[in-house]
Amino acid sequence: MWTLEKIEQHINDGIEENIHLDYKGAGSIAKSGEKKKEISKDVSAFANSDGGVIIYGVREFDETGKTHLPEKIDPIDANEFSKEWLEQIINSTISPTIPKVLITPIQIGNKEDNQVIYVVEIPKSNTAHQMNDKRYYRRYNFQSIAMEDWEIKDIINRLSKTQVDLHFTYLPPKSFLEKHPDMPVIGIDVWAYNSGNKVIKYLDCYITGNADTAKNINKPYVNGDFEKYYSNIIEREATIGDDTFVISSEREVILPNTSRKMGHIEISNLFIQEESTIKFQLSTEDNVKFIEYKGKEIIK
Repeated sequence: MWTLEKIEQHINDGIEENIHLDYKGAGSIAKSGEKKKEISKDVSAFANSDGGVIIYGVREFDETGKTHLPEKIDPIDANEFSKEWLEQIINSTISPTIPKVLITPIQIGNKEDNQVIYVVEIPKSNTAHQMNDKRYYRRYNFQSIAMEDWEIKDIINRLSKTQVDLHFTYLPPKSFLEKHPDMPVIGIDVWAYNSGNKVIKYLDCYITGNADTAKNINKPYVNGDFEKYYSNIIEREATIGDDTFVISSEREVILPNTSRKMGHIEISNLFIQEESTIKFQLSTEDNVKFIEYKGKEIIK
């Protein structure tokens, strides 16, 4: 959930823009044709990529070397640019309409002044979305760029392939960790989420890292360059006397819009302080996805 405190924490921590996050000052929202085009271009680019968040009302630094870092809150006049106006721009200029786009207005200062930040959360889509300029866009580094023909076809084919994403649950809870990332030990349950429309029958999850990462992982025990394996295999056991035997194993399917716990890791606070890197490879029967987290990203 996005709040003013969370946005201020992003600014204080210097959270840089990335493929899933973009900051826009108040000047990015205007009634000119070009500004409306930029809004739709950026929103459709996130949907065509991996989803993400655009924060309208936070200005970036102008100075060299800081151009993608948040500088300060730069609120929007909601009397002139309402949430409904922004929704209408997004819905009327992108085809097909992107489902489940969430716009959260966050009040700044006195309610009577009606100054706000708009947090726009855009899901990853299962098809390609076209702007009314007849082009398709995607995220690349910090920009929204036009897509190649093969990229458009690849996105449209998402519906014909399994889609899997990662999400985590934490001990202590995430809301506590965002304020206290220096906890000595952080427990993380790793979940695979079926974000597509097809049943996942086979899922293999490989977690890898180097020796510097290994020394900041408490559980499971790893040493040097490591690889840990998890899957959706269930083993059925039988006990005879004092001995337990695996009598069969099978894959537990993962239905669309459901999750399965893949494993558990525990990291020390040095993982965050030293910006350790951990990588995940998720392989299904017809798709492979690679995800990397560095330092604090794993609790974001």
